[in-house]
Amino acid sequence: MRNQIIKLIFLSILTTTYFGCSSDPKSDDCETINCLNGGTFSDCECDCPLGYTGINCSTQVTPSKVIINKVIVKVFPNTNNGEFWDAAIPNTEDALPDIYITFQDSDLNIIYDSPTFYENAISGEGTFYEFTLDPSLELNSFDNPFLVNIWDYDVADEDDFMTSFGFYAYASNTNFPDIITVVSQSNEILVDLEVSYQW
Repeated sequence: MRNQIIKLIFLSILTTTYFGCSSDPKSDDCETINCLNGGTFSDCECDCPLGYTGINCSTQVTPSKVIINKVIVKVFPNTNNGEFWDAAIPNTEDALPDIYITFQDSDLNIIYDSPTFYENAISGEGTFYEFTLDPSLELNSFDNPFLVNIWDYDVADEDDFMTSFGFYAYASNTNFPDIITVVSQSNEILVDLEVSYQW
């Protein structure tokens, strides 16, 4: 009789242990996590979108590439210290700059040179100048800045450098913007870079 009681107690302990605990990660007993940056809560954890990781998707993942697809030039200097860029041309309209863009890396190597230009461009009239990069410019170095430069194309003389400003292709706290704005009042430049990312 005593042996039977011991067996029943032992069996009861085993049954309670087996049915009372669940190792199933899909159990409803897990604590809900507030997933950030578009993450979704599923199976007791956050399913993070591309570019984010961590328990609640709060940590950005450094991309392997930042890709510049389009450049929109919005502001540039209309004159060269008060003189028209093409001063030798008597017609005022034709003396306006014929703008194009280049990019340089931190060692000042030219990494993109636009094959097209806009003739007689003028800044401040609400007209923007779009350059679609084909192929797109792929950047994979994020420790140093890049330069975007605006030039005046000249047929007879050397092209005139108009303005320039630096930008970083990636920062760990910006949440992957679709547009990187390069702006400087002192340099008279406002340029939007339409970008995408690869991981």
